[in-house]
Amino acid sequence: MQINYFGLLRSPVSWAKIGREIISELIRQNHNVCVFERRGFCYNSKWKLNFENLIKNKFLYDKTLTFEYPLNYKLITSKYKYGMLVYETTELPKHWVENINKNLNVLFLPGEFNKNIFIDAGVKSEIIRIAPYGLNPEIYNYNNNSTIKKNRKFTFLCVCMPQKRKGVDILIRAFEKIFKKDKDTELIIKFPYKPGKSEYDINIKTKCENIKIIEKEYNDEEMVELYKSADCFILPSRAEGFGLIYLEAIACGLPVIATAWGGHCDFLNKENSLLIKYKLIPAGSIQYDNKNGNGLMAEPFIDDLIDKMIYAKKNIEKLKEKIKNVDLSFFYWQNIIHKMCDDILKHLI
Repeated sequence: MQINYFGLLRSPVSWAKIGREIISELIRQNHNVCVFERRGFCYNSKWKLNFENLIKNKFLYDKTLTFEYPLNYKLITSKYKYGMLVYETTELPKHWVENINKNLNVLFLPGEFNKNIFIDAGVKSEIIRIAPYGLNPEIYNYNNNSTIKKNRKFTFLCVCMPQKRKGVDILIRAFEKIFKKDKDTELIIKFPYKPGKSEYDINIKTKCENIKIIEKEYNDEEMVELYKSADCFILPSRAEGFGLIYLEAIACGLPVIATAWGGHCDFLNKENSLLIKYKLIPAGSIQYDNKNGNGLMAEPFIDDLIDKMIYAKKNIEKLKEKIKNVDLSFFYWQNIIHKMCDDILKHLI
């Protein structure tokens, strides 16, 4: 197959990473790819790509796959347009719906959570296909024992964007309440940048000596080392469209604590993780590109979060057994790209 890819690539944000993985896997599967690179949030011109020779910044073929802001679909001049999108709260921006229905031949969404949100908003159900976000098992693989935990402290690890919807403020309050004076327990919070680059960012302040905050970009190898240096992954997010970060943690052997609502609940459940109780509340200004603020998100119960953290520390070996219930092969890019290409070719019949 011959296909263009249109999107942000040189950035630590999830949609740029997904774009890089998709292009790399298309190449591995012997498809012809032309790359039209976009600049966007946290763009880093120094980021090295392993397919620089394919960046032509034009639409060479008649099919284009894109993970891009819907208002920018008008910039794509190819005959066929295949979009990838995700949304975190329950109300999709109206101009997204209009541009999706007007421009896309197929819309790939990462799971049923998003499928329901998009259909309820008015996106044509016949163009929707499911394509989860994935892993490279050669990198994210808990059977690789190259990293050994170097300290005896019990380490909770949180990796996310420094944004309000991620629930890091709740996490810090919960940790301080139970582990502030526990020198044998620590919390590491990893952000890809120092908060303040986005209107959705949150200022994090803590005087707790057991909390370490990292604010810089890591490559995949550095992330794997970070995951494997911890004991338990925790992210009490208020709203997740998919939650790729949970999958990466599990692939590196970490048990997961997450809110019991959001796109990650398409693959996280009581059989493979610890899920925090919540209530639905108005999302307000946390919603991306949506000034109405009428959508809903989850507000995790801090007392239940505390209970889950205490339980995790006491039962970590039992929790490590639970993550084996996740079929990671379903999320390998090799299998995902096979399915996406089949969906694209079926559309052309």
